[in-house]
Amino acid sequence: MTNKIYEENDIVYSTKRIELKLDHHLQNQRSPLTYAKQSIVKEISENGTVYKVFDALILTSLSYQVEDKVYIIIDNEFFAMEIDKKEYEHTREIVEQKEDIATSDSTSISVVTGYSENNRKITRFSYKLPDNVIKKIKNTNRVLFRYYSGPDMMTITLDGRKLKKLKQLIDRI
Repeated sequence: MTNKIYEENDIVYSTKRIELKLDHHLQNQRSPLTYAKQSIVKEISENGTVYKVFDALILTSLSYQVEDKVYIIIDNEFFAMEIDKKEYEHTREIVEQKEDIATSDSTSISVVTGYSENNRKITRFSYKLPDNVIKKIKNTNRVLFRYYSGPDMMTITLDGRKLKKLKQLIDRI
């Protein structure tokens, strides 16, 4: 399930982990970004609270490499996030297209009629949300996550229910 908050105690790191998983299906035909998955984790320990974001961006096969930058825009003010980790993956999926054909003895056989190929690029980021960004998120109606890929500007918007869930995560103790 997505857009749901999960809570666990982590005995290994002696933390309480509160996680929000978000799915973003994007329909902007000018953007190479087709889908994004975000996990926002709040870790509470004796040393304080840390917010970590894990983004997975699915881009079309013709897209350029995503720059090593993530920006969060709140109320027309932007904040550059310091990337902890970034990974790339190129996936290729070949799907057989089949059709059942009836034979003269009334049995049917499956015949391959063609192939389709699905290529995509996946970029994964992880970064921490600083306290000043958390404070801004609590008092806004919209948060934008901005990425760049060659000539393309890609934006994920959190508003409505998704932003409400993020604020619930921030308020949890």
